[in-house]
Amino acid sequence: MFATERTRVYDSGKMFLKRTKVRSGKNVYTYLQLVESVWRDGRPTHKVVANLGREDQLDPAQIDRLLASLAPYGSGEVHRSESVAIHDAREYGTIHVLNHLWREFGCDELVRSLAKDRSFAFDMEAAWRALVFARVCAPGSERSVMQWLPSVYAPEFEGLQLQHLYRTLDFVADVKDEFERQWLLQLTRKLCPDLRLVLFDTTSVYFEGAGPVGLAAYGYSRDKRSDLLQVVLGLFTTEDGYPLTHMVFPGNAVDIAVFREAMADLRKKLPISEIVMVMDRGMVSEANLRMLDELGIPYIVGARLRSLATREALKTGGRYRVVTENLRVKEVRQNDKRYVICYNPQEAERDQVERASIVAYLEERMAGGLKAFVKNPAARRYLKVQGDQVSLDRARIEEDARYDGKWVLQTTANLDAAQTALAYKGLWQVERAFRTLKNPLEIRPIYHWTPRRVLAHVAVCVHAYFFERLVENRVTQAKLEVQPSAVWEELRRIRVTDIQLGAKRLTRCTVLTDTHRRLLRALEVPEPEQTLRSTA
Repeated sequence: MFATERTRVYDSGKMFLKRTKVRSGKNVYTYLQLVESVWRDGRPTHKVVANLGREDQLDPAQIDRLLASLAPYGSGEVHRSESVAIHDAREYGTIHVLNHLWREFGCDELVRSLAKDRSFAFDMEAAWRALVFARVCAPGSERSVMQWLPSVYAPEFEGLQLQHLYRTLDFVADVKDEFERQWLLQLTRKLCPDLRLVLFDTTSVYFEGAGPVGLAAYGYSRDKRSDLLQVVLGLFTTEDGYPLTHMVFPGNAVDIAVFREAMADLRKKLPISEIVMVMDRGMVSEANLRMLDELGIPYIVGARLRSLATREALKTGGRYRVVTENLRVKEVRQNDKRYVICYNPQEAERDQVERASIVAYLEERMAGGLKAFVKNPAARRYLKVQGDQVSLDRARIEEDARYDGKWVLQTTANLDAAQTALAYKGLWQVERAFRTLKNPLEIRPIYHWTPRRVLAHVAVCVHAYFFERLVENRVTQAKLEVQPSAVWEELRRIRVTDIQLGAKRLTRCTVLTDTHRRLLRALEVPEPEQTLRSTA
């Protein structure tokens, strides 16, 4: 009694290894034969090419010699473990994704078109791309970019030198307005063709040192670093958080002046006749709103809570409409102006608890004579001083209670109250952009001391932020289990290895995991090829 099974060593089409089990007494032995499938007398059969003997008695060295002697007649190669060497393993997943998105949005063609009339002894488009990609993957100075480049697989970056990166920054400074104008049109066409809401806000970016003369100045610091020189960054974004355009101003510029110049810049780059501007109360002035009215641009702005118009609007009766669990709205018209009063019951409860805590603290201090100065400004506003007498200002406490959990919007937009409130809440997208620019993209510290290099540095950071935001949005929309913050770390695990197989050199991508495949599908990026380069 015996049994046979087939084992294909390689797919030759006809020849394979045949294993035959033979029983001898209580023992079962397996014999190996190299056989060929042939047709004989109208039916398939096997022709024995070679008897290899018993499986348990084969000499591995003899098999190796046999394979080596047959190798010259085949298309493959036979290698012993000692002839295989892995020379390198570099990061690739991040570069693969960013390269695809860079091309998807036409950045390669746009940069080349801007550089076509310039004579560069290096690949300007690749250098620009390296600066943006490094800002996403390993933010730092241009010198740190040069240290990062050898750690990634990107043949197009080979040959770049530090001087090329500096020259590229100068080029970015020269063409950034034209780049942004063309980029803005392409971005809106691809991602938001029905763009209606434009969000605007400002932040400050400080210098560790002197900063460039004429641009670095002391001013109001959003980072609580008024002791350091800074610049002011104004940023327009879509309601999904995509950066549209930006401007950099001297560090002592005030928001009102910044807004007027930024609006003029936006008008040059994008037709805005049907756009609704959304701005925080810091941007609000009668002059700014009058300018928007003259331009025919509807707006949604935060109103100052304690202004006379706002106080009057808050006195108006009416029922709130529930929008979400933590948002209720009602519309009020006052002196030909339209207001939307927004109320967050959860925030109102927090305001009540905080104020009660402050009042209890003051009552305790007053019982002891209030000998020490009260440093907390929120607490001091509840004190009424008359000569040497100090008492609680009950009227102010009651007045503040009216504002618990509320904020007021002034608008000329053709949106209902709920849409208006939600659009204004979208301003957190701009604040989120600022947080991302500062960390992890590290817009500061700024390692440049001339105005044009500073402007170029900020432009590169804003460009990098677009790709950060695009990746996060696509992963969120795909509802993957991977958190957006972990996407880049997961992509870094896709690596490229440089393998030596005898005389052959292969550049191979590591095997993708299921998580990698889901990520790439969500990002609309094709899977990388397994073999990227092969040389004899």
